[in-house]
Parts: sequence; structure tokens; C-alpha cells
Amino acid sequence: MDARRKEIETLDADYRRLEHQITAECVEIGRRAAAIAPATVRTEELAKYLNSAATLRRSIDDFRSDIEHIRNFVKEIESLSQEMHDTGTRRDQLLRERQSRFMELGAGAFAIFQKMSNGVEYRSMFEEILKLDQEVEERHAELRTLQEQEQSKGFFDKIKLKARKVMVRGEMSRLDRAKTGAYEHAGAKIAETDFGRHAEGALRDLFVSLQERKNAADALAAENDRRGQQIAAHREELKRLEAADRPDERIRDLERRTEGLHKELEVIYCWTGQLFLERDLRGEIRDDTLSAKYEIVSGLRATVQKRKQQIDRLKAESEIEEILRKEKERRARRRQIEEEMRVKERQIGTIDIEINVGLRRLEELKRVVNGDTPYAEAPPLPPLPELYPPSGEPAPNP
Repeated sequence: MDARRKEIETLDADYRRLEHQITAECVEIGRRAAAIAPATVRTEELAKYLNSAATLRRSIDDFRSDIEHIRNFVKEIESLSQEMHDTGTRRDQLLRERQSRFMELGAGAFAIFQKMSNGVEYRSMFEEILKLDQEVEERHAELRTLQEQEQSKGFFDKIKLKARKVMVRGEMSRLDRAKTGAYEHAGAKIAETDFGRHAEGALRDLFVSLQERKNAADALAAENDRRGQQIAAHREELKRLEAADRPDERIRDLERRTEGLHKELEVIYCWTGQLFLERDLRGEIRDDTLSAKYEIVSGLRATVQKRKQQIDRLKAESEIEEILRKEKERRARRRQIEEEMRVKERQIGTIDIEINVGLRRLEELKRVVNGDTPYAEAPPLPPLPELYPPSGEPAPNP
């Protein structure tokens, strides 16, 4: 690569850098002008650019706001869902702890009920236990009867009675197990009433403890209901933002659209800056920063013009050299072709001489054949001219 071409490449790189810098300055001028321009401007084209920039900025802000809202709603839904799960777990634990004391409560309450002189309002809650107690009492009575009968019976009858006693005791065991479940059912019902006012001591404390657990569980359920309403409201907002099903995909779509609008805005800013420079609108938008940038870009443009002239000069010089080099090569080629043509002409002259000598010899031979002249040998050909001149000497004309 020759020095001139290398210099052109260096100047061209500097030229492109300056052009990019001018474009960037135009964008900054447009951005600054859009930010500080008065509500009304005199130049119609400038007003059009400023209005377009304002519209694009509003659209970009709306998209960014939507993205932020979507992210916040998704994050809030995830947080509320986790809180609901944790709260539900605590509520379930409280209800399990409360349920584990129902049998104890039912048994204690039934003992008090049996001592009450007027407990009609609670009787329905203990019907199952009363029924089982009656069945247990009946089995006890039957067992006593069987034992009395056994004393007066013979061997084989006693065996039958003993078998029956085993069955009765089995029934009593079943009834005892059923009473455990009945106490739990009764305790669950009693816990929802004011029966605790009839209790004292540990049983009353148990009533209070179960009520506190119920209140705590109800409070947790209310919290989850509130969170559920919040989640539903957030989902409605996501639906409005077209992000109910695939929020991440919707965010990516909005980001792509925002990026596209941002590029359009940069173009509008650049056009605004170029208009400001071309028409010198410093008097319409008075600002020290814009005035300073106007001077900066003017200087850059002068430098660009200088670089362009340098590049043009070097390209012209390079092309001149190339034209002169090719002209010299073409002239040398032309001389070569002319010399080749002269050689061909001499070759043609030599051939003509040989043809004429041959024709004269032909006439002589015809006279010999006719008997007019005796035969004689043909004389030697005269010396032929040099077809190619010695090196460095011009060829003689034939």
C-alpha cells in the first residue's frame, strides 16, 4: 500500500468519525431543544418535529409504565400467593391443635351437662353421647344378668353364657370407642357455643384457649380473603395490560416496541438538531448550551469539509498518476504495435520479390519448352533485407 492510499484511509476514518460526532451533536441539540423550547415556536417545521418528539416520549413513557406495572403486579401476586400459603399453613396448624382438644372438651362439658339442672338448650349436642351411654348401661345390665344366670346353670349352659358375655364385652369396647368419637363431635359443637360460662378451672381455660385459636384462625382466613381479593384485582390489571397469561412475553414485546420508538425519537432529535443548525434558530430558542453546540458543530463541519477536500485532492492526484501511468503504457504498446506492423510490411515486400523472381523464371522455362532458348540454371536470388533490426536500432524501410 502506497503512502497516498494509506493517508486517504486515515483521513477517511477521521472523516467518518467526525460525521458520527456531528450526528451525535445534532441528536443532543434536538433533545435539548425539545426539552426547553417554548410552547409555541415560529418555525412550522420545528414545531412539527417538537410535537412528534413529544408524542413519541409520551408513548415511550406509557410503555415503560406498563412494563413497570406488569413487573410489580407479577411480583405482588407471587408475594401474596406465598403469604397465603404460609398463612394457610399456620391456620391449618391452629385448627389441628384446636381439633386435638375437642374430645377433652366434649368429655368435660358432658360431665358438667350431667350435673346441670336445666341444660335443655345443650341436650342436642350430647344426644349421641347419651345414646351411647344408654347402650353401655344396657350392656352392663345384660352382663350382670348373664353373670347371675351363670351361677345356676350347668356346664354346657355356662359355656354358652360365657360366649355371650364375650360378645357383650366386645360390644361395650366398641361403644367405648364410639364414645371417644362422640366426645370429639360434641366438643366441636360445644366450642362454638357459650357453654364455657358454666365451666371452671382447667376446663374453662380450655374453652378460652380453643376460642383464641378459633379467633386466630378466623383472622388468618380473613387475611387470606383480603390477599385473594388483591390477587384478583392485580390479575384484572394484568388482563387490561394484555399480560394475564404470559407476562414475560408481554414485557419483551413492550421492550421491543419501546426500543423501536426510542430509535424513532433519536431520528426526530437528529432532524431537529439539523434544522436548528441549517436555519440558525438560536434566536428562536435562546440557550447558551445550544449556542455553544452550534459553534462546536460549525467547527466540526469546517474540519469535515477540510478532510473532504484533502481526500478529494489525494484521490485526484492518485487518479492523475494512474492515468499518466496507463498513458505511458499505452504509448509503449502503440510503438510496439507500429514496429510489428513495419516488420509485417517488410515481410510482405520480400514475399513480393520472391513472387516476381518466380514469375520471370517461369517465362524463361516456357521459352525453353518452346525451343526458343536453351536451358540454363536459374541465377541466385539477390540478398534479402533484414526483417528484424539489431536490438536498439530502428528497422530499415524496405
